[in-house]
Order: sequence, then structure tokens, then C-alpha cells
Amino acid sequence: MIGKIKHKGLWWLPDRPEKRISGTLKFTPWSGGILDLIGSFKDARYSDKLSSHEIILGTSAGGVPITLYGCFETKSQISTPGFSTSSFYVGMIFVGAHFPKKEDIKFKQLKIHYSHLNRWVNVYGFTRQKLLNFGKRTITVAYALPNSIEVSVNSCKISIAFQVRESYKLEKVTIEQKTYVCITYPEETPIKECLKTINQIRNFLTFAIGEPVYPLLVEGITEVNKQILQGNKEYYPPVKIFHKLLYTPRQLKTIHPDKMLFTFKDISKKFKDIIRNWFEKAELLEPIYDLYFNTLYNPYMYLHHRFLSLIQALEAYHRRVMKNYELPEEQHKKRLEEIIKAVSPKYKNWLENKLKYSNEPTLRKRLKDILDENEEILGELFAEGSFINKVVDTRNYLTHYDITLKERAVQGEELYDLTKKLEKLLKACILKELGFTQDEIKKLILSKNVGV
Repeated sequence: MIGKIKHKGLWWLPDRPEKRISGTLKFTPWSGGILDLIGSFKDARYSDKLSSHEIILGTSAGGVPITLYGCFETKSQISTPGFSTSSFYVGMIFVGAHFPKKEDIKFKQLKIHYSHLNRWVNVYGFTRQKLLNFGKRTITVAYALPNSIEVSVNSCKISIAFQVRESYKLEKVTIEQKTYVCITYPEETPIKECLKTINQIRNFLTFAIGEPVYPLLVEGITEVNKQILQGNKEYYPPVKIFHKLLYTPRQLKTIHPDKMLFTFKDISKKFKDIIRNWFEKAELLEPIYDLYFNTLYNPYMYLHHRFLSLIQALEAYHRRVMKNYELPEEQHKKRLEEIIKAVSPKYKNWLENKLKYSNEPTLRKRLKDILDENEEILGELFAEGSFINKVVDTRNYLTHYDITLKERAVQGEELYDLTKKLEKLLKACILKELGFTQDEIKKLILSKNVGV
């Protein structure tokens, strides 16, 4: 997906296949898909209105079928004597198949190569020997394809698989191994659900690696492409899938496994349990993930917005995982009744609204609860009272801009350090939910200096 594509060809609407228009499709990860047509799908009397189409079909000059999904017109122009051009922004591109309707876009299997995946898995099939006999040097390289690693989660099977490519020239021999994540469904699954799974795996890898991960290649297998070969063998030509991702870098950095929060080898003995926990708790932890990953995928986020997002993520974690009340419900109800009885009837409705969330813990109490739960892991990093006071005062100032809190709110380098501590705390909470032990979390957070 990081790569660029360009296809010249003929394009048409599914319900008007007789009207085919020449044009060029271009895609880059930074601008997304753009279809420039030498002509227009519209009648002349509607030429001044921009249109949108759920599906546009096409065939490249090389005969490759292409489906464009989620298309809206960005430019339409007619010049004398009646020559027209139009341009469309394209939400998703499927190269290798025609899907006449949105409902047809379904896949039974997906193969994704993510950035940094090779180094995160760090499993290779190479063995190398050097031999020196009577001044002659011999180098022997052997390769055996590693076994795939499979785990069943929810309604699909996820596997880490390996693929090798070889090339031989007179002066060079190349053997290249690539690592993929394969997703297999028991039956064809709509693209919306497929993308959800792809993004869940992407987020898991981003969390593990500590840097944004991007799908570099996405291919799908669909019944639409089914072919019967000689001997009644079934063959499914792969469909390449492209869509724009926000903040995609033009060049990817290299990350050494030692700099990652954890690698596959670190969790190989409990990999299946950790992946299952990630998926099974996805709904419970969804707001926490959304807030946290937004701070990772958006490199342009201001520091104080990053700080506030991490605070919100920790509040959401406490609300969903820990005790979200101060008093048992019956005691709180009795307390409210006594308070409401003590005020004038004309203020009762106002006071009831004000006290609606009065049994929920304050931010100060939530942070204390989370720190107490992680004291054995992170105790030495936090001076609890000072840390909580700084976080609460800074959050309240940035949220309400109360001038009385300005002097107590931290800024600059101190805000940066405070934000990094919040990130460590949130990572410790997520690791716990995934099934890591306290000793394992302490080792990962402290020895690798995570969040610094």
C-alpha cells in the first residue's frame, strides 16, 4: 500500500457498461486515489453539478479488471466545442476484480505485509557456513521456509506466514524472505469487517513495536475471481487493495528489535493467548485504543493534546476495567435522597442534574487506583502525590483554562516528561490486559526504557 500505482484504461458505471470513457487512475499513499477522465458520466444538462458514484468499474490498458469504490467528483469541466473532462477522488481501489455492487466486495482470505513485520517476527530460514580449505574460501547458504504460526480468534484464523523469492544472475544470487499476516474467514466476509481485522492487527503491531505500522501490501482472495484449471483445480488470482491512510510517511525508518516494546520471540510461548486477548477485549478497550493510537499515528499532534488524550485513555481504562463508583449503588441512592430532601423544591431538578455523576471517582482517585494496581511495576518511577497533583492541575488548566491553576500546571520539558510517564502507565495497563505478568511488564517497561 505504500507503493504508487498508475493505470490507463477504460472506465464505466455498472449500470451503463456501454458508455466507456478513457482515463487514468493514480494512487499514492499520501493523496489517495484519483481518477482523471477524458469525458464525463453525466448528461450535458447536469454538467455543472458534481456527482458521486458508489462503484466505478474499469479495465487497464493491459486488460486488468479494476473496481473503484466510494468515488466522488472533485472537478468537472466543459470547454468548447463540447470537450469535457472530470476527476474523481476514490476511496478504495481493487486491482484484479470487478465488483458491480458494494455488497459484492467480499473476501475469504487476506494477506498483508506490514512495515517492520520482518524484524518484529525475526524468524528466518537461513543458515550460512564459511569454509577455508587450502586458501580457497567457500560460502554455503542454505534456506528452509519456516513453519507458519496459526491462531484462531473470534470468527477467523490469523497466521504468520513466510514467503521466499529467489533470483540468480552470473554475478549475484538473491534469496529474499518476507513475512506476512494471513487472515482466513470461514466464509466470504464484507470488506468493512476485513478492514476492521486488518486495523486491529496493525494496532497490535504498533503497540508491540512502539512506532506506527503501515500495511505495505494487501491482497485478497474472492470467489468473484474463482477459476477452474486443468484437473478441476481451483485457482483464485489475488486482488490488490489500496486505500489512503492518514499521515503515511514517504520514507519508513528502520527499527531494531531491541528498541521495540516486545517482539514475537519475547511472547512466542504465549503468543496465541496474547493475540486472543487483544481481539476478545477489543470492544471493551476500544476507546482506550482509539485515544492512544491517535497519539502514535498523528505526528503533528501538539504536546498538550497528546497529554490530554493519554489522560482520557487512562480515565476510560479505569471506567471500563476498574471500580467506577465511590459508594455501592444503594448507599449512594440513599445519600442522594437525603441531600435532595434538604433543599428547596425549586432547586431539586437543577441539583439532581448536577449530582448525576456524583458517585463516579474523580480523576485524582482514578489515577491513584491505577497507580496502586501497578505499584510493584512502576512504583520507583512515580512519586505518587507529586505526579497526581501535576497531572490533575495540568489537565484541569488545559481543559478549563482556570487562571488560578496556571502556576501549578506544567509546561515545556516538564509537560513532555509528564506525558511520557502517562504513556508508560497506559502501556502497563494494556500489557496487563493482554496477559503479561507483573515481572514481565516491569522488565519490558523498565529495561527497555519504554516511553522515553
